[in-house]
Amino acid sequence: MKDQSVDYLIIGAGIAGASAAYELAKEANVILIEKETQLAYHSTGRSAAIYMQAYGNKTVRGLTRNSYEFYTNPPKGFSDKPLLRERGAIFLATKEQKILAEQHYKEMKNEVNNLELLEGEALRSLVPVINTDIYTSGIFEKDAMDIDTHAVHQGYINGFKGNGGTLITNCNVNSISRHNNIWCVDTTQGKIVAPMIINAAGAWADQIASLAGVRTINLEPKKRSVFYLSIDEYNTNKWPYVGDLSESFYFKPDSGKLFVSPCDEIPITPCDAKPSDLDIAIAVNNLEAVTNIEVKKVGHTLAGLRSFVADRTPVVGEDADVPGFFWLVGQGGYGFQTAPAIANCCRMLLTRNCFTESLKNLGVVEEALSPNRNSLDRNSVTV
Repeated sequence: MKDQSVDYLIIGAGIAGASAAYELAKEANVILIEKETQLAYHSTGRSAAIYMQAYGNKTVRGLTRNSYEFYTNPPKGFSDKPLLRERGAIFLATKEQKILAEQHYKEMKNEVNNLELLEGEALRSLVPVINTDIYTSGIFEKDAMDIDTHAVHQGYINGFKGNGGTLITNCNVNSISRHNNIWCVDTTQGKIVAPMIINAAGAWADQIASLAGVRTINLEPKKRSVFYLSIDEYNTNKWPYVGDLSESFYFKPDSGKLFVSPCDEIPITPCDAKPSDLDIAIAVNNLEAVTNIEVKKVGHTLAGLRSFVADRTPVVGEDADVPGFFWLVGQGGYGFQTAPAIANCCRMLLTRNCFTESLKNLGVVEEALSPNRNSLDRNSVTV
């Protein structure tokens, strides 16, 4: 590949990088690079694929709600199929957690439509395998949806390329230097120069920052394991997503099977994550303890990476110490449900526009997402 010069170089073609590239390519020259040959290989391709407005902290919930319009009314030609499908989601509470469940319900009922606090047999009417001796109540979000993650990611990639953007896969970053406010990024596919780097490298984002001489943000990649389970005794297709307030497990229907996780968050060095036998054994034990399901045979297993900073809020914005270096990371488990809103936040910040009133009214402000916020205890540069 010949050396190329662009307005924006985006590193990482997962859902964060792809959605930002889509928005920016409408008005600028953009290159999107991905170190893997296969797109959406790590976190993006291993998502639980659920849209829940009651999930996450206040900023995350605002970003999720702001994304709803895009998902239910996407731009013409974005996808030939619906991006969201009915599912529902319930978070279970033990007898000891009843007061906590009531507090969460009161906190969110005015911002989340069709939210109910259910008790007793109402839980088993939704999911007949729930052990109501353990779980006595739950917060039910009727309007939670399945996300067609493949259609969403592909829609962003196709739209990006349709707007003139360039996607380069199998493109690893070797080194990053800067001269006269212009970045020179040496990759395995050649050199790319740009005044602005957008770091959407997921679990590898701090490594990219170190290469660029930028202080890291203490991003912590965490492994989450899942397995698939076939249950012949029940028709699980209509079940909602089921989790608990302690986040010790979740399961959701997926193509006639259950997608089951122990909700583990194991700190890990960025890698192609794999589940261990112990991870899966814990998931099986948790599922059997809280339901009357007997796991006779574990199906396909996998693991993915979820990356968080200390306050578990995404990091979106230009670095105060190093102008021209833009962070787009830390989405944790909220990447898909917040992607349209975060992509718009990127576009507004990079074009020096203020956040819209619709975002601010949902509690989403620049300061909460900024890489320069006080809640981030940033490290010195370590190359």
